[in-house]
Amino acid sequence: MLSIVYLVLMSLLAGILTGIVGMASLTLYPVLLSVGVAPITANATITVAQVGGGLGTVTSSLRELHGHWKQAFQIAVLNTLGGVFGAIILIHSSNSGFKKIVPVFIMAAGIMILTPKRAGRQAVNTRLVTFVSWLSTFLVGIYAGYFGAASGLLMIAVLSKIVHENYAIYNSMRNFASFCNNIVAAIMFICTIPIDWRVIIPLLIGLFTGGYIGPIIVRYIPSTVIKRAVGIFAVVLAIVLGYQAYL
Repeated sequence: MLSIVYLVLMSLLAGILTGIVGMASLTLYPVLLSVGVAPITANATITVAQVGGGLGTVTSSLRELHGHWKQAFQIAVLNTLGGVFGAIILIHSSNSGFKKIVPVFIMAAGIMILTPKRAGRQAVNTRLVTFVSWLSTFLVGIYAGYFGAASGLLMIAVLSKIVHENYAIYNSMRNFASFCNNIVAAIMFICTIPIDWRVIIPLLIGLFTGGYIGPIIVRYIPSTVIKRAVGIFAVVLAIVLGYQAYL
């Protein structure tokens, strides 16, 4: 009973973070490891559960998505295609190798989050910049399909260059793209990787509820405050997981 309450509360937190910056995998991965789920099974299980969380975030983001559906669909298609490749990589990975590479991604994401933007840069609209931006959307999709820890933050960085709107708008597009990506990856994982169905219901309850709350919070709290807190959390978590994986 205590483990169910623990999973619901942590998935609620993960759902809120997902709606804000996309941190479900980063939050729930160590949680599932702590209750005895194997690394790759944990990641696949989180992806399946995130379909419920995505339903909450997209529903809550409908206000921001209004008038931006065409671009949101373009981003979602490209990101999801990348997610298919990432899922294939995960399916052919080993638990030991997966566990060792995760802290590296998380640390890189944390450092990138905490690194301030350079001031005084002027936007340069060229075909090369546009190509690199869309390619980055595809590459982040690959990473999201493989693991996804902090992939939401990477998507936010990319979309800030592609979408010339405020944070709430391109965060809603990220929520929609992540939802589509997770649906496809979840189908692939269910067919090829063992899913721990015992924890799915608690995860779904927390992720859906938290996912609905997250986009609402974005409307009222400065994104810089949220990113700083998540960045520090990512660095600390990377150190802990790195210690467990390498020592």
